[in-house]
Amino acid sequence: MYLFHRTRMARPASFGEAVAFAATIAGKATATAGVEISAWTSVGSEGAGTIVWTAAFDTLVDWEAAGDKLGGDADYVSAVQAADGLFTGTVDDGLLNIVAGLGGDPAANTYVGIVRATCAGGKLGAGMAQGVAIAEAATRVGGLNTVFGSEVTGAYGGVRWLTGAPNIAALEAASNAIAGSQEFVELVDGGGGLYLPDAQQAMFRRIA
Repeated sequence: MYLFHRTRMARPASFGEAVAFAATIAGKATATAGVEISAWTSVGSEGAGTIVWTAAFDTLVDWEAAGDKLGGDADYVSAVQAADGLFTGTVDDGLLNIVAGLGGDPAANTYVGIVRATCAGGKLGAGMAQGVAIAEAATRVGGLNTVFGSEVTGAYGGVRWLTGAPNIAALEAASNAIAGSQEFVELVDGGGGLYLPDAQQAMFRRIA
C-alpha cells in the first residue's frame, strides 16, 4: 500500500482561510477521485501552518488514475488555482510505501505522530529491518497502531513511522508509555548507526 501526501504552507495571515479551504477541497477531491482524501495541519511542531492532504492507494496505477481524474476536473483545478494566494512556497508531493503495521481504522484517527529518518549508507537492509521492529514494539508498548514505510520519492533511504490516535490524550499516553519502556529504548539504542543523525518528529491534527 502507498500513502500519498501533498504539503503546502499557509500564509500566517491566511491560516484560518487556508484550513477552511483544505477541508473543502479534500471533500471535493474525495468525490471527484473516488478515494478518501484527508487533510491535516501541523501542531506543536516546526513548520507551523503546514497543511497536508493524504490518500492511500493499493497500487501506483490506482494513484495515477486518481490524479488523472483530479487533473481533468475543471471545477477542482479552478478551485485549487483560486486558493493559491492563501499559501506560500512550493507544492511538495511524496509517496510512502507502507511495509509494516497495516491495521486498525485510519479514519478514526484525529491525530498522528510522525518520526522521519534516513538510513545510513550501506545500512539500508538493516535499517529497514530495524524500522519494522521499532514499529512493532511501539504498537505493543504504546497500545496504538504504528506503521512503518519507506519513501518512494524524496531522500533515498528515507523512512517514516506514523502513529495514529483517536485523540490527543491517547497519543500522549502512548508516547509516555514508549518513553518509559526500557525494552523500547534498548531496541532503539541497539540500532545506533543505522540511520543518519537527523531524525525529526512532528504531530498533525485532522482537519477533514
